[in-house]
Amino acid sequence: MSAPPARGALLLCVFLQLCSLLGGQVPNCQEVRTAFHSVHPGSKLVPESPVSGADLQVCQTKGPTCCSKKMEERYQVAARSNMESGLQVVSAQLKRLIIQNAAIFQEAFDLVLRHGRNATLTLLKSEFPGLGTGAQSSVGQLFMDMSLYILGSDSSVDHMVSVLYGRLFLLTYRRLLGASVPSASEECVRGAWKDSAAFGPYPKLVTTRLSRSLLATRVFLQALNLGIEVVNTTNHLRPSRDCSRALLRLWYCPHCQGILGQPACRGFCHTVMHGCLGGVAEVQPHWKSYIDGLGKLAGSMRGEQDMEAVVLLLPSMIKLALKHAVNARTRLTALVSGICGNAPQRVSRSVPAPPLQPPAALSARSVQTPSPDSDETLAGLRREFISSLRGFNSFYSGLGEALCSREAAASNHSLCWNGQEMTDRFPGPGLKRLHPGTESRGNKPPEPVISQIIDKLKHINQLLQLTTSEKRWRARSRGGWSDGGEEGFQSGDCDDEDECAGVSGLGPPPRRKRLRVFAELANKDQPQRGSSTVRSSH
Repeated sequence: MSAPPARGALLLCVFLQLCSLLGGQVPNCQEVRTAFHSVHPGSKLVPESPVSGADLQVCQTKGPTCCSKKMEERYQVAARSNMESGLQVVSAQLKRLIIQNAAIFQEAFDLVLRHGRNATLTLLKSEFPGLGTGAQSSVGQLFMDMSLYILGSDSSVDHMVSVLYGRLFLLTYRRLLGASVPSASEECVRGAWKDSAAFGPYPKLVTTRLSRSLLATRVFLQALNLGIEVVNTTNHLRPSRDCSRALLRLWYCPHCQGILGQPACRGFCHTVMHGCLGGVAEVQPHWKSYIDGLGKLAGSMRGEQDMEAVVLLLPSMIKLALKHAVNARTRLTALVSGICGNAPQRVSRSVPAPPLQPPAALSARSVQTPSPDSDETLAGLRREFISSLRGFNSFYSGLGEALCSREAAASNHSLCWNGQEMTDRFPGPGLKRLHPGTESRGNKPPEPVISQIIDKLKHINQLLQLTTSEKRWRARSRGGWSDGGEEGFQSGDCDDEDECAGVSGLGPPPRRKRLRVFAELANKDQPQRGSSTVRSSH
């Protein structure tokens, strides 16, 4: 009665001996069980002893195996999860770099606007107290609109400036020029500043400078936020069915043969990653253009495209505009009376015109010897950020290499897993080399997630190109800030018309008023710290 069991045991011994003679290794299923439990705890899917593995779909072997079909399915889920977590790990540094700097620059731009608003309000209160709270609220609204604009609002810079000077002119006409305005004529007087050139060339100058600098700032922030979206989308790449099977063969099929802790051949890993991430290569040229375009924009954010420089000059430009109106009170009262049909009103003696400061004195006080931008200034922070970002210039073309680099590499003269067995080279025995035509994607469209990344990059690259276009922003040869950004506002800056002719007394922002962003603002561990401060450099 004991003959059949004895015969079965004998056959198993013969099978295992044959495997050994053929060069196969009999796996230790207890060790495999321990490794499998780290992937799928509490599972009892590992056989007690090696089996033939005839039902396996991917991890097929000529010898005995410690894997069942259910184990293979669990390993395939683990392989997909490993791939997704690997993408997150290799992109984490890039994602952190863009997120932190987006927060840093957003806070820095907000601080610049707050500083400019406070400086303008202080100036109005000290030099034009007769304008009252109406002027204060008008200036506050302008800076609020500017803040919303750089965040992407649909407002127009031209409209912002027109509203500001319209409100200021009504107050100026009444309180500084001493003319009375009937309620029925308020709207007419508010709009008469343009036809009467009440504020001289300064409104047009403000519009031109704010349009350029705020647009550059707006696109810069938009590019950073879109960069975050692109990296987030990369993190959500999902392995296809074929990719999942290849990853299973790369990472877990060795377990079935009892091969634990041995590295995969680097060539095999590269081949698998190429198959899984072949479509990502199509992102690379658009990604490179993105970094180049962002660097070009950051480099151009000086002079007329430097929001800090323009905003810190706003108080001076508003002051000169108001003095221009006060100085021309006789002409303005006559013009506005003719435009709005009011009887000319006698100027009140109780509201004396503030003394005009000679333009030469203002210019001498404003133009100071420039000093190099330190890393604490906005220009320094932008330069440092772009330098770090350029380190990821080949991020998408090197994504597969980065993933393979996370795996342990085989040491010299040691064996590695080639997809079927341990060997000293790749491709190993039984593995067919890829046919040259099989590596090409042909006319197959990219996966939807890849197309989404490419579309986002194309969109922002167009904005970056438009914003830094030389034809769009080329300064006129007879005026304007040069590339060095040190000549300041001069005649001919506004546009092709000569509405700004005769502007004098304005140079670049005084260096003593330049904001310096403290190191806390650029603290990469806490980019949104509430204790971040700025100070004026002396």
